[in-house]
Amino acid sequence: MAQGFIVFKDRSCFAVRWTGYDEIIRIVARELYNIEKGGDLADWLLTIVPKVHHSLDKESNQWGTGFINPETNEMFIGKELDLRSLTPVNQTLFWNALQLGYNKLSRFKEDYSSMNPSLILELLKRKEIVEKGGDPLSHSDLSSLVDEEFEEQGPGWK
Repeated sequence: MAQGFIVFKDRSCFAVRWTGYDEIIRIVARELYNIEKGGDLADWLLTIVPKVHHSLDKESNQWGTGFINPETNEMFIGKELDLRSLTPVNQTLFWNALQLGYNKLSRFKEDYSSMNPSLILELLKRKEIVEKGGDPLSHSDLSSLVDEEFEEQGPGWK
């Protein structure tokens, strides 16, 4: 069952199991540290997923759509990244980092991540479909589009 959601600029949605969502965010963050000016976005992205990978931490305080942040001891609920909420620069950084992550995952496989590369490839393909236009519902994993309004998130907003 999908519990992680990535929203595109056309309000369509890519839905994935929460473990896949967490790993996509971690891969993007890992690659952002290798991109000029990507560090701030990487730092922010890592605040929306648990620090420790769920399969490695037997004492993890996370489940499904939420986790307890050990630094603040507060509950974080939500596995949704609305890409529209990021600055245009951060949106570009996100997609560049995801492409780099996909390339490394395809090359190094399990040595890089336990994620199946086809999941990231599908996300990248959806981005291309969105860029070409058309009916957002034809490529959305949800039966309706997300709300038009969104809150600015991540670094770079003033």
